[in-house]
Amino acid sequence: MTTHTATAPQVRTPVSRGTALLRGLLGWLVMCVGLGIAIGITTVWEQDFGLTGIPSHLLRAALMTGLVVPTVLILRSRLDRRSWAGLGWTRRIGPPVALGLGVGLTSGLLAWAPALLAGWIRVDAIDLGAFAWFLLINGLALLFYEALPEELALRGYAWTNLRDGWGTTTATVMTTALFPFGGIVITGVAAGVVAALGADGAGVSAFPADPVVYIAQLVPFGLALIAARRMPIRGALFVAVAFHWTQLTVTRTLLGGMGWVGSGWSTTLVEPDAAALVLVHIILAGAMFVALRLLLTRAASRR
Repeated sequence: MTTHTATAPQVRTPVSRGTALLRGLLGWLVMCVGLGIAIGITTVWEQDFGLTGIPSHLLRAALMTGLVVPTVLILRSRLDRRSWAGLGWTRRIGPPVALGLGVGLTSGLLAWAPALLAGWIRVDAIDLGAFAWFLLINGLALLFYEALPEELALRGYAWTNLRDGWGTTTATVMTTALFPFGGIVITGVAAGVVAALGADGAGVSAFPADPVVYIAQLVPFGLALIAARRMPIRGALFVAVAFHWTQLTVTRTLLGGMGWVGSGWSTTLVEPDAAALVLVHIILAGAMFVALRLLLTRAASRR
């Protein structure tokens, strides 16, 4: 078997339901354990060296990708004995990345531009230098900490295996439901790493302060990412990676960045409910992916 050989996109290769379930859970666990180790090590790093902020987040991103991506690709070739292409992986990432970026930016414009024009959100100032720095630093951290490893493990390995055994609908429901429960594994692994390295585990946290809002965003976001992963093109996984990156970049830009790096945009939510446009952005993008998939599928069937 050649792990790099391209195969027809979105082809289901049936396996037993038990095997599919075990492999789906394994993909989820790889992501959770990798995230827990990355959080644990960087927590110790921060306590021992006092290097918080950008150095800590870049280290965490490097650890996450370094742990998760090779593990998933090895599992696919050695355990599944199937091609990486079946996960939506490709070397020619240009077209799928362009599609994910395009849908992410277009849906973001449709969601946020009316609110800006209506005065619900006021842009007070834009620092172009700070914005460029944000795109670079947050872009690297976001890609290697979240977008690439999470999509490969969840919408790549877990969803693909669950689809092969249980069908698309059940795989989509199971994959979407799995992630919110990851906090139990992530926090436990992170705390274990911190304890093993002799540091204080008080700083370990897997989720933001408001888990209800976080989970409420995860469900439509997860569905939109699976819609991206299902695009009938080679390398569809990178459609999801690019959309993941773009959606969060747009949101973080308009909301002023992260606590450890500002976006260079100073904005005011004149209408506090405008924050709900984050969900509008996600839902619009999901609908666009579904519509594009139907159009591409119909066009292919006519050839």
